[in-house]
Amino acid sequence: MRVFVTGAIGFVGRWLKEELVDNGHEVVAAPGPDELDIADRAGLMRWLGDSVGAPDAVVHLAGMAFAPDAGKDPGEAFRVNVGGTVALFEALREMGIRPPVLVSCSADVYGAPRPEDLPLSEGAPLDPNSSYALSKAAQEGVAAEAAALHGFQVIVTRSFNHTGPGQRPVFVVPAMAQRVMAVKRGQATSIAAGNVDVRRDLTDVRDVVVAYRLLLEAAVRGALPSRCTVVNVASGEAVTVRHVIERLSALAGVTPVIEIDESLVRTNDPVEIRGDATLIRQLVGWKPRIPLEQTLVDMLAVS
Repeated sequence: MRVFVTGAIGFVGRWLKEELVDNGHEVVAAPGPDELDIADRAGLMRWLGDSVGAPDAVVHLAGMAFAPDAGKDPGEAFRVNVGGTVALFEALREMGIRPPVLVSCSADVYGAPRPEDLPLSEGAPLDPNSSYALSKAAQEGVAAEAAALHGFQVIVTRSFNHTGPGQRPVFVVPAMAQRVMAVKRGQATSIAAGNVDVRRDLTDVRDVVVAYRLLLEAAVRGALPSRCTVVNVASGEAVTVRHVIERLSALAGVTPVIEIDESLVRTNDPVEIRGDATLIRQLVGWKPRIPLEQTLVDMLAVS
């Protein structure tokens, strides 16, 4: 299949391109934000029109992906995450093409879950409690409208935490990997961290993009059960940040002190976030295959 990908130069986009090409698909990558404003419908139409042949499927990854960035600039978060999704569907509609579209959303839309609600299924109530989460919930609404009113086959992925080689060190796992390697190189003796005892559902990005590919292939085959399919992409297991630091340290052969930095502590951080991956297993047979240990080894190698 011929897959058009927005956000193709980003962390997930780079791994998705490789996954699609390795499985025999053609990828048409959208230009980065320096060349194409994702909220510019006319610009999107030019990009779609300049490509030879219509897409068999579209993956929409472009937007603001780091929650603190959205907190600092909510207007921009809504402009790109919501406005960019509107612009993409309107561009496709005006051009008269309706390929299946996978919209990469976030498990942040569930908010801070109660322990009794875990693991979170797709039927769990939404309670977005940040600018980022609100923008992603609104993005879901745009995708659902495109399916209901304009006949698009839509997949909305509520992806839980994922990491891997190439992720920006503003995210917790690559940040911890860099700090562990600083200790290994003799540049530090301790590691600054925030909420080390919170538990998070953590998946390797290379498994996440397999999920996206399988969902796209199912959509193109007409094998998904509804016009708008909302699906968790999750491991179903949770680990503490402390465990991640300890495993990174052991793999690097160092024993640093973990120092709590109050500037990194989030007072409203939920104790645990964990997803129910039953639906995606039923739909496409996906489950994560890369163990956390391997993810951490690979991240240390590039830190």
